[in-house]
Amino acid sequence: GTNVAYVRLGSFANEITDEQLDYLFTRYQNTKGLIFDVRDNGGGNIFYVPEILERFASEKIQVGYFKTRNGRGRNDFTEPEKFYIGKHDGVTYLKPVVILTDRGSYSATTLFALAAKAMPNITLIGDTTGGGGGLPNGGQLPNGWTYRFSIGQVLDMEMKNYAENGVPPDIIARFDWTDLKRDKIIERALSELK
Repeated sequence: GTNVAYVRLGSFANEITDEQLDYLFTRYQNTKGLIFDVRDNGGGNIFYVPEILERFASEKIQVGYFKTRNGRGRNDFTEPEKFYIGKHDGVTYLKPVVILTDRGSYSATTLFALAAKAMPNITLIGDTTGGGGGLPNGGQLPNGWTYRFSIGQVLDMEMKNYAENGVPPDIIARFDWTDLKRDKIIERALSELK
């Protein structure tokens, strides 16, 4: 009875196509708001982050900065480069959006939250993301072990490196484990979209 759409994205690892996004945002054009739930999303392909977020943008918008390691020292990084979310030319959703996050939101999901936080029609509700939003690189050793490490930093608009330790929400809301019949975080999101 609220005319609010709910979308759950459990992973950025699976392919996300333009056709899927067109279908989704066409279907929900007549709603008054959208809840986009990325709780417990362990991440995946960072290239899907701008593809989704550009659907919520009315114009190209700067959402943060990237710095890439360029030396052996702990603080050897390039100068910050601006990170933008473009404007999609097709189907968009420009009404209010609430993104639900929690400590289980890692990697690409942390990058998603950091970028979304800078967009004017999006509010983050829930808990701080799990972090791990740096740019990963890695390989495999001759014995078969694999390794990964961050080769960069993602900074918010105030040049804060939330990506490694987690992006805080705009509104803190926690799950009540004593009442498993209600999701107070979704209820808080609904009240924000009234």
